[in-house]
Amino acid sequence: MPIKTFWYLTQADGDYPWSPGGLYPVDGQRQIELAKTIDDGGFEGALVATWPNDPFISATWAAAHTSRMKFLVAIYANMTPARLLAEKALTFDAFSGGRLMINSVNGRENILTKYDMNVEHDRRYELGEKYWAEFRRIYAEGTASNFPNTPLRIDAPADHSVPLWGTGDSPAGLQNAGKVLDAYLIMLRETSFVTEKLTAARESAATEGREYTDFGALSGVIVRPNRDEALERFRSLFEKAGIEQIQDVLDRAVRRRTHGKQDLKTFTARDAQRQGWVDTINAGKLPEPEDLYLGDGLYAGITAWSPLDIFATGSSAVYYVGDPDEITGHVRTLRDATGPTSLILAGWPLIDEAKNVAEHLIPRFEKL
Repeated sequence: MPIKTFWYLTQADGDYPWSPGGLYPVDGQRQIELAKTIDDGGFEGALVATWPNDPFISATWAAAHTSRMKFLVAIYANMTPARLLAEKALTFDAFSGGRLMINSVNGRENILTKYDMNVEHDRRYELGEKYWAEFRRIYAEGTASNFPNTPLRIDAPADHSVPLWGTGDSPAGLQNAGKVLDAYLIMLRETSFVTEKLTAARESAATEGREYTDFGALSGVIVRPNRDEALERFRSLFEKAGIEQIQDVLDRAVRRRTHGKQDLKTFTARDAQRQGWVDTINAGKLPEPEDLYLGDGLYAGITAWSPLDIFATGSSAVYYVGDPDEITGHVRTLRDATGPTSLILAGWPLIDEAKNVAEHLIPRFEKL
């Protein structure tokens, strides 16, 4: 069964966007070029994530310059009235030919409080269930003009609904996923982790008498014609950031997570491998790629959304690194063992790495 490949459509772009001077400025024309690269490269579509730019507007901007790619747009439940979001979705699909997908985000307190959404964790899922039911009802009904003198309507494309993707790790999140989501998403890690997460997701849906249409996993990727070249590029993710930048970012992360009780020098990781990274970084050295290998073709790295994962929780900055056949083999093994149907991949700069994936991986993934 072929693997559907999505890319990352975001302004968080650059040669090394996590390092000083490595982040590109906001540029609408580069966003168009990236979207066209995705559209022409055979990708199923792209995840449009929640950075400082509004993801729905970013997707609309890109959709006007593309013809086939789908847009998995991150939306916070209840942040926009359900009717207004349904009207936006109907308009987007009418203009784009039904290319909208939604990534349902329940969010973190530090983000939601910016919008005066002061709701407890589990309660957000309860409200989200009602919100998405209302959204789907209005979308299916279509929307009519507010001016009866011009009886204009926008209806959904025939036999079409907006697929709702998302995740959920807590008991409330898993229950919500089983009731609400069409597709379940995870941050990719080793096979044992994926097996545990997708098994729990399948069980949550089965409890509700449902099945997911898709399982997706988000990962970084560095593919090159030969493995040594890919590993050298992976090594550069750390070298360009520099040891002082990496120490500073991780120190601040530890202080934030421990509420100031620990810093990087006093932090103890959950396992020996991650403790080795911490010890190496505290000694003023960068970990070597072989030290960062997690198994199953994955390396712990740095991404635009996360630093090196010394915590083994939360966002996972992992990469597939290698030559085309090597990476394809690991993806095939993962697919056969755990059943993901889609990969959401990213690499920087986004345009350059999308071209590498389009050339070296998508033709192979389509034959899996």
